[in-house]
Amino acid sequence: MDRKEKYEKARSDVWDKAKNVKDRIKMLKKPASEYPEYMHTFIDMASSYREICDMDNAVKTYLQTIDLKDTFESVWKNELGKAYLFTGDYKKAVENLEKFEISGHDYTNGIFLAFVYLKSGDKKKFKEKIDKWISKNIEISFEMRDYGKYINELFNDEDAKFIGDVWNKYDEKYSGIERYKLYCLLYKQRYIGSIDMDSDDDDDDLSDDEEIPPKLGRSGFEGALREFLSLESRVHLGGARGKEDYDEYFELKDMLFGDIIFKQKRYRLL
Repeated sequence: MDRKEKYEKARSDVWDKAKNVKDRIKMLKKPASEYPEYMHTFIDMASSYREICDMDNAVKTYLQTIDLKDTFESVWKNELGKAYLFTGDYKKAVENLEKFEISGHDYTNGIFLAFVYLKSGDKKKFKEKIDKWISKNIEISFEMRDYGKYINELFNDEDAKFIGDVWNKYDEKYSGIERYKLYCLLYKQRYIGSIDMDSDDDDDDLSDDEEIPPKLGRSGFEGALREFLSLESRVHLGGARGKEDYDEYFELKDMLFGDIIFKQKRYRLL
């Protein structure tokens, strides 16, 4: 193995073998010391400190990451932007996150960019960025719970309420859509890349590409829905008829965007 491969194995071993988060932090210090040219070990440590609510050590590790940025083999602009965000240098945070937004491929970058603008006091820009972020992937509007920890770490109660009020409007916008219409929007966004909230999707023919699953018509959707709900009952109540039921259940769940469409309750941030 070359040096990079040895590093990647050492880092992977930490995540695989650590007994808990504190043990992970302790173990990460070895690859950070032996392979200081790789940025991600320091990001792993900072994130781990945040995971156990040790913000003092998280900030110290982010500051160390910033100090070492010129020595890293490669620098991930999105992670460097987060480091600047959590250490209060919002100008440099915006600079790095905006650069990453142009050519990077981390869908969470948009929300951190919005957070930076809000931390800078620019509520208008925050609204613009969060609208752009959610519009790219409407599934995010149902995932507010996943970002609550970041909001608690970065914002006071007043700003957290402001974020909640803005975000909940998207929850209301999309959770009120009839199921088949929502399925059509999610299908278009995942496989085609754009959506039109005002179009009538019942009979759309979107693509014949064999790598893209066929879009279901309304009757096909309703039939698949009934089958999915039947399988869900068997899987969760112990009546599944072996591996085939489980395979079909997860296949239908993915095809029907089950994690989004079949949520019984919509989570409101605040």
